[in-house]
Amino acid sequence: MAKTYPAKRLWFNLAARGLTVLRQKLPTLLTGKGSLKLLPSELEVQKASKPLIVTDASLIKVGLVSRLTTILSESSIPFAIFDGVLPDPSFEICEYGLAVLKDNGCDSVIALGGGSVIDAAKIIRMAATHKKPVGAFKGLLPCRNSGLPFICVPTTAGTGSEAAAAAVITDQKQHRKITVLDPRLPPDSAILDPELCVGLPPGMTAATGMDALTHAVEAYTNTLHYSDVDMQALEATRLVFANLRKAYTQGDDLEAREAMLRASHLAGRAFTRGFVGYIHAVAHRFGERYHIPHGLANAITLPYFIDLYRDVVPERLADLAAAAGLDVGEADIDEQAAAFVEALRRLNRDLGIPEKAGFLKREDIPGIAAAALKEAHGTPYPLPMILDISGLEAVIALMLPD
Repeated sequence: MAKTYPAKRLWFNLAARGLTVLRQKLPTLLTGKGSLKLLPSELEVQKASKPLIVTDASLIKVGLVSRLTTILSESSIPFAIFDGVLPDPSFEICEYGLAVLKDNGCDSVIALGGGSVIDAAKIIRMAATHKKPVGAFKGLLPCRNSGLPFICVPTTAGTGSEAAAAAVITDQKQHRKITVLDPRLPPDSAILDPELCVGLPPGMTAATGMDALTHAVEAYTNTLHYSDVDMQALEATRLVFANLRKAYTQGDDLEAREAMLRASHLAGRAFTRGFVGYIHAVAHRFGERYHIPHGLANAITLPYFIDLYRDVVPERLADLAAAAGLDVGEADIDEQAAAFVEALRRLNRDLGIPEKAGFLKREDIPGIAAAALKEAHGTPYPLPMILDISGLEAVIALMLPD
């Protein structure tokens, strides 16, 4: 099922390494309880006077948007709101947001929300300063300038989009997700305020937290092995295993919430330079076909591929086991790697995440595998092992419900 393909594996490594040559922008971080109140001063630093708040309707209903607008109003800062972002945002949604920005004469963008909101805001912010259609922001390096001033305020702890030089936008005409990669995409500033995550439901807490863990694990098991990526991925793994269960069961624990925000941010930085892999490529297809939340799709998919990777990178999985705080005693490398796979499965169970992909249909597997290979091999990702179409189909088939 799993073949070596050493030449292809080396080529993917070299190509991915070339994509990381360009310097990525790192946002200024404002963190801690109540850090949202620093927003007016940060707008002043960026010489922004009228921001567009990009968000979704649910955050207006729960009052998070009003917390932000109150802070702006108290500082006499005018603003406009675009609350039309939906899960898996499309280019059409970005076009609507851009129209609101232009109609209201906004000179900056604030993203308040999860990964979908932040990804849409990245494209809106860039499209505002480029003379090309929103739909032209696809693939590698589509940006020619830095866009409008941009501040991200994540309300979930998982996507790490506020740290990532990537955005995932849905092409509704082709019914597939498009990954946009450009080192200019990260925001100028990111505000990580744990108070904004307190109301996150347990299910979403679990799914987004596992999304962060997937970013870290894929970046660490890939083949670039940059020292900064390794440190970020291992620390993110430690933080997730130490705090996600508590954030899931005790949603008002600010220390756990803050730790998960930090884990998400570190994992976002890690996968921007270390890349993701087959897990994300398959999870993206699950989202396209079945409209499964991205974090949940990653969480289900994660153990199957990491179990496969025990054959090729057991020492990397042993490192992750140590970061996760597993008591492996005098176990050898292979046993430590196996312990990490079991820890992933146990964490999923504790978070109420199903072991099998109950939505998956056997007849869909060939199409899912083909599209996933196109993403993983076409980018390309610096994968720890190379699968052919039959090998990838076999892994996906393991996820079928009994």
